[in-house]
Amino acid sequence: MIVVTGMPGAGKDEFVKVAKSLGFVDLHMGNTVREFAKRSGVPEIDHEIGNFATSERKKYGMDIWAVRTAQKITDDSHTVIDGLRNYEELQYFSRFSENPYVVAIFASRKDRFDRILKRDRPDDIRTMDELIERDMRELSWGIGNVIALADYMIVNDDTLEVFHERCRKLLTEKFSISNRA
Repeated sequence: MIVVTGMPGAGKDEFVKVAKSLGFVDLHMGNTVREFAKRSGVPEIDHEIGNFATSERKKYGMDIWAVRTAQKITDDSHTVIDGLRNYEELQYFSRFSENPYVVAIFASRKDRFDRILKRDRPDDIRTMDELIERDMRELSWGIGNVIALADYMIVNDDTLEVFHERCRKLLTEKFSISNRA
């Protein structure tokens, strides 16, 4: 099992695309959050969904999104989970895989901001101030700790093609995955 972490817009989804092309099944913790938020009538606005995620963590524990996402795991040996935000979530995933590997994706705030504006998801931020607010919220959840404790880090500071190659190289060399992409 590979669990991916990184600040918003760093490139986690792009890492997952490469992993999927190599045969991994993907689970997105953010999709789980959005699914539960929608069921609860939360508007598709970044700070509303973020507040919902925080309130659920306060009610049910810091690992609630891992608990809810893990219900969808079918094969832990070929699963990549996107969106690790704290150590408690990592501990929860350890129940499904003896040694889940953490891959952190890093990109500068400016690059992340530009990428978020381009992807244009309905729940995304629209200003640098909103990104800073979101960064601070995610840091308060403990994301900095899991980034610091990652088994591997990929820097996303070049073209998309270069980043995909870095991802493919890590997956094929460190996880013995055949390079089918």
